[in-house]
Amino acid sequence: MPDVSAPLVAKFGGSSVATPERIRRVVSLTQAEPADSRRVVVVSALGGVTDDLLDALRAAEARAGTHRDLLDRIRQRHEAALAELVREDERESVRALLDARLADLADLLDGVSLLREVTPRTRDAVIGTGERLSAPLVAAAFRQSGTDAVALDATALIRTDATFGQAVVDTETTDRQIQDAIGALPEGQIAVVTGFIGSTADGVVTTLGRSGSDYTATILAGALGARACVIWTDVAGVFTADPRLVPEARPLARLSYREAAEMAYFGAKVLHPRTMLPAERHGIPLVIKSTLEPEAPGTLISSDTDALDLRVKAISTVRGVAVVTLEGAGIQAVVGVSARLFGALSGAGINVRMVSQASSEQSICVVVDSADADPAVDVLRQSFAAELARGDVREISALPHCAVLSAVGEGMRHQPGLAGRLFATLGRAGVNVLVIAQGASETNISTVVAEADVPAALAALHEAFPLRRNRVHVVLIGTGTVGRRLLAFLAEHAPILLREHRIHLRLVGITNSRRMVWDPEGIAPETALDRLDASDTPADLDELDRQLAASGMERRLVVDATASESVARRYVGWLDSGVGVVTPNKRANTLDMAYYRRLREAADRREVSYRYETTVMAGLPVVFTVRDLLRSGDQIERIEGVFSGTLAYLFNRLAEGAAFSEAVRDAKAQGLTEPDPRDDLTGEDVARKLLILARESGRDVERADVTVESLVPAALADVTVEQFMDALPTLDDAWRQRVADAEAQGGRLAFVGSIDGDGLRVSAQVVPLDSPFAASRGTDNVILIRSARYHDTPLVVQGPGAGPDVTAAGLLADLVNAAELMP
Repeated sequence: MPDVSAPLVAKFGGSSVATPERIRRVVSLTQAEPADSRRVVVVSALGGVTDDLLDALRAAEARAGTHRDLLDRIRQRHEAALAELVREDERESVRALLDARLADLADLLDGVSLLREVTPRTRDAVIGTGERLSAPLVAAAFRQSGTDAVALDATALIRTDATFGQAVVDTETTDRQIQDAIGALPEGQIAVVTGFIGSTADGVVTTLGRSGSDYTATILAGALGARACVIWTDVAGVFTADPRLVPEARPLARLSYREAAEMAYFGAKVLHPRTMLPAERHGIPLVIKSTLEPEAPGTLISSDTDALDLRVKAISTVRGVAVVTLEGAGIQAVVGVSARLFGALSGAGINVRMVSQASSEQSICVVVDSADADPAVDVLRQSFAAELARGDVREISALPHCAVLSAVGEGMRHQPGLAGRLFATLGRAGVNVLVIAQGASETNISTVVAEADVPAALAALHEAFPLRRNRVHVVLIGTGTVGRRLLAFLAEHAPILLREHRIHLRLVGITNSRRMVWDPEGIAPETALDRLDASDTPADLDELDRQLAASGMERRLVVDATASESVARRYVGWLDSGVGVVTPNKRANTLDMAYYRRLREAADRREVSYRYETTVMAGLPVVFTVRDLLRSGDQIERIEGVFSGTLAYLFNRLAEGAAFSEAVRDAKAQGLTEPDPRDDLTGEDVARKLLILARESGRDVERADVTVESLVPAALADVTVEQFMDALPTLDDAWRQRVADAEAQGGRLAFVGSIDGDGLRVSAQVVPLDSPFAASRGTDNVILIRSARYHDTPLVVQGPGAGPDVTAAGLLADLVNAAELMP
């Protein structure tokens, strides 16, 4: 447990002190901390002032004649803050202090203008002025609110060398000076310290580099043995990715120092790697919080991490880098290549962000900032001139426009195969990995990709690892009854699947026979039909194919909710392209056997999902029940059943005493038949279902091998729908007689399809009254599967086998199963 009496250090960045109102929030946040321990506040320049100082510096160097105007703007801004934040009795003294700082600043800028030169020393003195102006104002704001506070200039606390712009801290001297200065303050008085700056032993102002104020805070915390160091900023902690690039990025509750340092080095803007050093050295917890959301818990950075959290915690990015490669078959014969390479780059002041070397020692590449790419190539060509001349080194080149993507997490070392999953995720997203590096600590895996691929790569990695979700990009073809019901189910259940099962079904395309919509950012299922109706893009499946191929999306699934043969003939192409298919369309699996084999081979070869459970009994599990029986070593002996919900209803009505014509009209009125009832009465739909199951059970059969009894007389086969419906009563007597004959035999009629050693048959049959077929009601389908294991007592699958709701529900189940199975 931290010592609650130990000091608390809090740092407030430029956005947190940008306005008088925000400075008052700084005061209230600090006052909320217990007053029985020392409170130290580190402040940056008022938001935007450092940029104004840099603009003034550039204007002075260029003699643009505007540096005085910029200086006046800085003066006016601080005057306005003084008027709001400083007690009337203190205004003159605070104003005098600010005027003195501004006068020194004016002299510096005038000198730059005169000499038309900015030395590193002058630059530090100018840009460090912002903090020296803000600290007195913040301290005065505390006093205005009734809390004693004093402004301390960090030039008297932090001793550095003379490396201007990136000064190196003399830790021993600095710790002593901080302890002496803070220890001399009265009890209860708040110290408001300037961030970002220090000074040499001669008192020359230096700056600490990027995120220098954070560094100031952790230096103070380490020297004082603080119980914590709180970095107040404008974001609610360290996020799983840059929220500007990944809207779904989330703040992390906890990070280890090592994780935070890795993230900072590889692009996380909230922290700088050096910030962690004093905190880690002294075991001081760091807390990242937002002044805009002070109630949010923020991110705790300490020596601990979540012991059981085995995930990749975050994905960091560094853009604007280049890959410099030294390659040649003779490199392995050159002694000390790596040392000479790094020595040459170091001598030129070029920082290496990442390095990778082939095990064959025929190439070595380093990642540098883009601005350093050409200088790096030049200095290496000079350093290896002799090897280039001999041919030991074949080429030294730079690949520009790259970015580093890094997966970070302490738990990564405990996850075998994680690197493979990471690269597979990038591959599915269509992202080519250029360079790979992994540290021995296994806290980080870094890859270099083309900068243009960053959005796709970052989105894919972030969803697969920090969020641990399977994102599947879905295209819906067909917006008839089933397609519309599927959209309704998606609108209702997709959020539940995302929240409870980490399956992210993102609809990216929708088309019918007239229009289409394509949106890689996602189409809300509840508004998809409205967007389709409003679309002016004509339906074009070839264009849809091009979009799918060029999108760079991982895990793509097409849902074919049509009955179209032309759409079904595209399945092989989609599967060959790595696009999964989910469908209730029976056409594909009932085309010629050669096409069926190509379907299965394509799905197996590309390891993509091809799901079609709804082709046989809507939402009932029949297809994959047969497949699982066979995979587990069982042998299918016979399959028979009532496969049509429409015909099940029709024959149930006949058994109740209804006339044939009445039963057909009732079914049509309830929407149980196709618009032309003959499409059901011919038995063709049942024949296709039988063919699918026969092929699923391992039989090489064609449609011609199925014997079908059509319930439509030949004389009525080609008349209009209206003429057919009008002629139905002429069939009533014959059917009334067939029903009576069945009853006389102690049974009843059912429309049954069967697969056995004698072949495939579909017909109206007399079934015993104790048969499961005779016991069905309404639109229930019933299928009996006899196998070596289920010989005496068949496996029975029974339930609603027709209707848009059960079919759409079955489609959604197939969609979810496909998503779970996609790697």
